[in-house]
Amino acid sequence: MLEPGAKKEPSSTRFPSVDVVSEQKQLLVGFRATPTREPEQPATEAVGTQGKRWGIRLPSLRDRATLGGAAREERAELRQREKQLRSEEAAKQAFFETPAGRARLAYQRGHRLFQYELKIDGLEPTIIPGPVGSPARVTTDPVDILNAVTVEGWKLATGKFIHSEVRNGVIGCYLFKRSQKRRLSMNNPWQAPGSTH
Repeated sequence: MLEPGAKKEPSSTRFPSVDVVSEQKQLLVGFRATPTREPEQPATEAVGTQGKRWGIRLPSLRDRATLGGAAREERAELRQREKQLRSEEAAKQAFFETPAGRARLAYQRGHRLFQYELKIDGLEPTIIPGPVGSPARVTTDPVDILNAVTVEGWKLATGKFIHSEVRNGVIGCYLFKRSQKRRLSMNNPWQAPGSTH
């Protein structure tokens, strides 16, 4: 509070210091503001950077309005191609988990033997490749699956059926030998027939 007859000091927008004074006129707390000064710039940058702007631009709504229909269509096509590539990759991974896909990988790796087990009871739909130029098929027939393995370059050496309590059904265990003469040119089931990927 100001005493009657005391002068009020002019206030400025920045306070150079803040003091708290007790009623007995003793300084309790004093905060001194540090003088503000411009950061020093190296001599080489100080000359040329005053008129330069950063090369980074953030997207704005105005830029979207100025984009033409061609740019929007190009972005939509790019998103569609990326979606198609992801879909093809997922289909490719799914094929290589089937018996025919595993047989193809084993042949490409140069393995001499190939073995797989197939649950005969309640066989799930499985994709098998077709000859080049024809589409892949989905089947639940164990004979179709065996034939799909043989055309990947394998000869059936032995097959046995086992009743398994653990797997709740009949399991077919098949052992194949590598056979170059049985290998046929088959399509990639994850690609459309006739595509050249």
